Amino acid sequence: MLFISTPFLAASLAVFCLTASAFGATRLPDDEVEALRDIGNTLGKKDWNFNVDPCSGESGWADSIQVKGSENAVTCTCSFPNSSVCHVTSIVLKSQNLQGTLPEDLGRLPFLQIIDLTRNYLNGTIPPQWGSMQLAHISLLGNRLTGPIPKEIGNISTLQNLTVEFNQLSEELPPELGSLSRVERMHLTSNNFTGQLPATFGKLTSLKEFRIGDNKFTGPIPNFIQNWTTLKQLVIQGSGLSGPIPSGIEQLKNMIDLRISDLSGNETKFPQLSNMKSLDKLILRNCNIVGELPDSLGGITTLKTLDLSFNKLTGEIRTSLNGLAKTDYIYLTGNLFSGKVPGWILEKGENV
Repeated sequence: MLFISTPFLAASLAVFCLTASAFGATRLPDDEVEALRDIGNTLGKKDWNFNVDPCSGESGWADSIQVKGSENAVTCTCSFPNSSVCHVTSIVLKSQNLQGTLPEDLGRLPFLQIIDLTRNYLNGTIPPQWGSMQLAHISLLGNRLTGPIPKEIGNISTLQNLTVEFNQLSEELPPELGSLSRVERMHLTSNNFTGQLPATFGKLTSLKEFRIGDNKFTGPIPNFIQNWTTLKQLVIQGSGLSGPIPSGIEQLKNMIDLRISDLSGNETKFPQLSNMKSLDKLILRNCNIVGELPDSLGGITTLKTLDLSFNKLTGEIRTSLNGLAKTDYIYLTGNLFSGKVPGWILEKGENV
């Protein structure tokens, strides 16, 4: 009979377990590693260490100490059914001083859902190849990107967030973006977009936030915005669009933040907003609004900021508007009001 000493047996089992663990360990496929290598070169990302598994969270693949406003993280998911490998599902590189261009090679990561390259120095154009991906989130805020949004982006049926604010993008918005049935946030502020908003945008009924200020759009604010009944934030400040504010805006009952300014076009009466029971910020500045303030405005007791400056509002500020006394900031400069200033406004001092 063969006898094996206890120490020898324990050591043998330990080696076996480590070997089995290494053999069965999840890891990133070689083709995704090579894709990351090319992506890093295109972006100008120089601190990715390919001597370790990119899914390890080590050596430049993820920051152990977070700096406010900055984020460096390649995230993998290793729990796919019937699989012993990991896949890259998220690349977040915020404020990483990247000075390259946007990689079309991101399309070689078939499980990628999140691209966030916020606040870098990336230039060039948005690759149309991204349109074949199953992305949920694209944020390119605060770069130096030029050219149009490719029509192919409208093919990303899974997309929920499209943020390209503070770039130098231009041309008209492609009608194909109206096919983004799941998109909840579309942030396009501070670019050089032109033309009218495509009629297909009326189908974006999942929208919660829509921001297009500081652009060069033309034409009126479209009536189809009344279809966006889940909308909570609408920002059309200095967009180039003209008035009037569509009457259908009263359908947006979930609105919290409504900002419209600098509208050209004909004079218009104050819009009906009484259905907006949760409105926190209302800015209708320089919108060619004429007539008196509606009594219903005093019933929006949730308001914290009200700016109606540089319109042609007339009449007195009636007692029916006393409900605005709880508003933190009120701006009424450049109108044609008459009568006495109510005491509750004078009490606000510098906040008016």
